Amino acid sequence: MSLPATTSVEHSTLASSTARRQGAQLGWSLAGVLTLLLSYLIGLGLYKAGLATHQFSQTVLWCALPYLLAAHWLYQGTGLPAAERSSLLLVTTAMPFLLTPLGFALLQQPYSRGAVLLVYALSTAWFVLGDWLQRRRHTQRLLYLDPSVPERLQRLLGNALLRNQSVRLEQWPNEALAPEQIPACEGVVLDRQMPPNDARRQLLSTLKLNHVRLYSVEAVAELLSGRKMLPTSQDDLWQIDGNPAHDVAKRVIDMALVLATLPLWLPLCALVGIAVKLGSPGPVLFTQSRVGLNGRDFRLWKFRSMHHHQAPQPARFARQQDDRVTRVGRTIRRWRLDELPQLWNVLLGQMSLIGPRPEQTQFVHEFATCIPAYPYRHLVRPGITGWAQVQQGYADSEEQTVVKLSYDLYYVAHYSMALDLLIAYKTIRIVLNGFGSR
Repeated sequence: MSLPATTSVEHSTLASSTARRQGAQLGWSLAGVLTLLLSYLIGLGLYKAGLATHQFSQTVLWCALPYLLAAHWLYQGTGLPAAERSSLLLVTTAMPFLLTPLGFALLQQPYSRGAVLLVYALSTAWFVLGDWLQRRRHTQRLLYLDPSVPERLQRLLGNALLRNQSVRLEQWPNEALAPEQIPACEGVVLDRQMPPNDARRQLLSTLKLNHVRLYSVEAVAELLSGRKMLPTSQDDLWQIDGNPAHDVAKRVIDMALVLATLPLWLPLCALVGIAVKLGSPGPVLFTQSRVGLNGRDFRLWKFRSMHHHQAPQPARFARQQDDRVTRVGRTIRRWRLDELPQLWNVLLGQMSLIGPRPEQTQFVHEFATCIPAYPYRHLVRPGITGWAQVQQGYADSEEQTVVKLSYDLYYVAHYSMALDLLIAYKTIRIVLNGFGSR
């Protein structure tokens, strides 16, 4: 594949694509403070014209807080795949301004709804414009050094690689180049399985000295797919870690949300319980041993959606049109109402609202022996909904469990408030369309 003329490497940088996007997002967000100034000037003009009260301009000043929160969440989400940017932008700009009236109510301060709407509209338009400009003018150009790179990426990503428009992959020129003739690019992709040699070491050293970013195949695949590429069975040193500070913040938010919505979900639980009891003989609730944070077992509660059996049944995956599911069970599974009792597990600290779905203890013991890195999904609290659920749906085999694990580990490695908001938004969409139900 032909390459454009080479250029000076002074424009190269060792920063990753995520770091560069973070820098661009930070600069755009700081420039966006002008939208607050514009809103304030509009408020003054409306006040002088007698079309608004003095509270309009004061409310605009307070709206700097939700603007900064939206900017922070967008900054956190810059490492997510490009395909998720639109959904992320929608939810991270809307949520802070939806919570703003609640903040004024708690402070017992008067405010202008029109001012909140104006700042929200201008801020959203600003961030949408920035995202559109970034997409239009910037496609990440990566050169691959090893001929095996495209094949390995295709094997890891499948058709997702062909559909992705955020990266352009091109072959490194065969001829030897002087350092000042390194082609303009934003990084070079390497196959870590290639055996080292002196010429290769020399070239990699030259690239590093000239501030060219080096990527593994796995790193590029993760960037494009939102999945953590799993290690091989020979890679014993592969590891991942959690984020204790975010765990504490999530725990506080979980408790606040569950307790605040108690008047809503408790009556709904009563109605679902009555429907389950009248629908088929057996107990209303179903309990099962699952594995949670740090590998500790706990009892997970659900509304019974299958026919009751006196004798213990072996663990197995639910299937499409499973004959064990009752008529009422199909309805509550379709709307995820069978998961409501797990809010009690959240209150007990055994689960979170968002996190990897807890797996049955028997399955965990089986998967941990045959799937590398499986135990690392237990570094965070399991959730009622998670990244794997909104991206993949239900896993009903070991092969699909491997894919599910790659999403779970991506969440463990990258979880943040921005990613949690994106998962919550996609969960609501999924509940409405029934994706992944069994």
